[in-house]
Amino acid sequence: MQNPIALLVLALLFIPLERLFPLRKQAILRPGWRTDVAHFFASHFLEQVALVLAIGTLLTFVEPLVNPAFQDQVAAQPGVLQFLEALLIVELIGYFMHRAFHAVPWLWRIHAVHHSSEQMDWLAALRVHPLDQTVTRSIQFIPIYLLGYSSETFGGLALFIGLWAILVHANVRFRFGLLERFIATPHFHHWHHAGDARSNFSGLFPWVDSLFGTRLQPEAWPEHYGSDEPMPDRWHRQMLFPFRGAPAVEPVPPSPRR
Repeated sequence: MQNPIALLVLALLFIPLERLFPLRKQAILRPGWRTDVAHFFASHFLEQVALVLAIGTLLTFVEPLVNPAFQDQVAAQPGVLQFLEALLIVELIGYFMHRAFHAVPWLWRIHAVHHSSEQMDWLAALRVHPLDQTVTRSIQFIPIYLLGYSSETFGGLALFIGLWAILVHANVRFRFGLLERFIATPHFHHWHHAGDARSNFSGLFPWVDSLFGTRLQPEAWPEHYGSDEPMPDRWHRQMLFPFRGAPAVEPVPPSPRR
């Protein structure tokens, strides 16, 4: 989906939303936008190539675990039920993977690229090192394959998760009331990007953070975003950043639930 038309569609969806309901007044083409667009095209292309290689390699090892009869039973379920089940599996795996990317120093160096954005908007969601998503998506989607979920479920998950990830980064001020207990929102995820917070690891379901004591969601919005990790501002330098010889800043442990 990483092509000029896809970027245009996203811009037509999210720019008006951020203009109508802005959390903060900031330019559409704010500092760093070129780097984020480069990530959209180059990083995501590299990620897709790496995912094909990684998943293809992993499948050769997990293929003996496939149970065709069980897969047929899973695939025979209604599409909506398959989608919800797969969504829960992906979310639980994603929570622990995301938490590991903050806790393990060499993983944090990869994930720090995403946290280097100091202004939050829909473009900030695009700033992701390809290794970040390759590792996470491979571990998330192998179980979905093993369990036998349909190709339509795979496609629906990828589209839904991608669009929701962009929404929760958006520079919008609206809230969702009681739904915020169950669904991740911009307010919830913005606190994950606050410079002094290492919490809110869930991509979709905040109750997972509540379950493991890592939810942080004061009524106010964060004042600052970004990471203590010094980060170059050019795309190619951010690609090389995880492989530099200098030691990483020790990741901050998850914040306690409040």
